Amino acid sequence: MTLETQIQEILDRPYHRVITGEPVEGYLGEVVELPGCRTAGETAGEALVNLEEAMALWVESALIHGDPFPDPSVGTVSVVA
Repeated sequence: MTLETQIQEILDRPYHRVITGEPVEGYLGEVVELPGCRTAGETAGEALVNLEEAMALWVESALIHGDPFPDPSVGTVSVVA
């Protein structure tokens, strides 16, 4: 199995993505189960797109270094404005 396939398989799991913020200050996104996996965007949608990229990089780094990563908790996306 290639690294890209492994990453996509993990990204397909229902990790809890949280987007918070407001139009004036911008939005922050984080994956609750992945420590340090955070990003930002001018809109909630942009923050979510950026978060998917951040997740891919987080997972790739964990796989390369042999770091463990937790199973997903309940939920998928939360937007808090």
